[in-house]
Amino acid sequence: MPGQPHGPAEPLGLRQFAPVMAALGPWPGHGVPVAVAVSGGADSMALAVLARQWRPDVVGLVVDHGLRAESRREAEQTIGRLSALGLSARLLVLEGLERGPRMAERARRMRYAALSAACREIGALDLLVAHHAGDQAETVMMRQHAASGDDGLAGMALVTPMHDVRLVRPLLSFAKPALYATVRAAGLAWVEDPSNADLRTGRARARQALAQDAGRDAALKAQALQAGQARMERDRADACWLASHARFHPGGWVVLPAGLAPPRILSALVRVVGGHDYPPDRTRINLLAQAPQPATLAGVAIMPWRDGQWLVAREEAAMAPRMPAWTECVWDRRFVLRAGSLPPDCAMGAAGAVASWWPARRGRPVWPARVLRTLPALWHGGRVVAVPHMGVCTQGGMADAVFVNHPPQPVLPGARFGGETGNAV
Repeated sequence: MPGQPHGPAEPLGLRQFAPVMAALGPWPGHGVPVAVAVSGGADSMALAVLARQWRPDVVGLVVDHGLRAESRREAEQTIGRLSALGLSARLLVLEGLERGPRMAERARRMRYAALSAACREIGALDLLVAHHAGDQAETVMMRQHAASGDDGLAGMALVTPMHDVRLVRPLLSFAKPALYATVRAAGLAWVEDPSNADLRTGRARARQALAQDAGRDAALKAQALQAGQARMERDRADACWLASHARFHPGGWVVLPAGLAPPRILSALVRVVGGHDYPPDRTRINLLAQAPQPATLAGVAIMPWRDGQWLVAREEAAMAPRMPAWTECVWDRRFVLRAGSLPPDCAMGAAGAVASWWPARRGRPVWPARVLRTLPALWHGGRVVAVPHMGVCTQGGMADAVFVNHPPQPVLPGARFGGETGNAV
């Protein structure tokens, strides 16, 4: 069997796994499935074994990236192994992923998009992934080399909210040898991805360095635990600040008080309003937090508004172009379209100038025209026919269309854009 670990280890079982899952709850009642991302490697196979022991309604999601000739065969083997555990599984095939620049990042984005979509289809609220203690140490080492801030050095969180599901990492306290032992004890084989040993990648180099320095490995895991606890405290304090001072609009912008926001919060808001996975430049954020002034950065405009307040809104020139519209598609990495039916050749994109004409006919707009132009809209026949956030629809059959603001990352764990449901003007 491939991938033998170094040193003896005892397999994990329900006695070790159940308390971890209890602490990460509450969990939905039986009948609502819990999804498990299974690559076919020893780590994810061990997670599948443990999850199946924990509850019966677990569904394995197996992604085929299509980047290696043998990937489909390995994915089908993995589904067969999951079936042997009595665990139902789905094969998710990624289309359009090509080799080239930033391939790992593109693959990760497409993988999680496919996993999230599958969770919606099966009604799963939680997605388990198999990151373990070794992965955590590697992550912290890589972030040290990248000069990450305190949040980055906290490593991966046990729970990360995504669009419609919670991403849960129940194995972060368990070492890889125990996961190998768990799979062997279950009598299962697994897949070894050769890219895991490719020293051209930063993670593989970090893994090699930690394998040669057990002391540093232990120190990084301890550091991640301590930093993670500190990050949770900062998250709680920031959540209180946001609840007291920020007003989120479902159209994608945020209203802030005269002093803008503390740097950490301002950074998170710029990332979310811009639809980015990563925070903006720290130096510019710190300068703005110290001395608020109009600015644009990372596709976001920070502009003064009424009574000394500030708006943090999408920069019009940075938005995604118009694209074909279909229900559940995502535009500008932030808005999910939900509609019962759409006419042929319907498109979605920024509302543009028409969003400032309509409210002008009814009196003074509540929001600046610069902000209204960034609202998502439906286009047909070369013109805007619906701007759901404004309650405007000029073409039959589209009245039920809505755009839900789902940026790639929340402002804070568990945070979402506010619950305003009225018109934007």
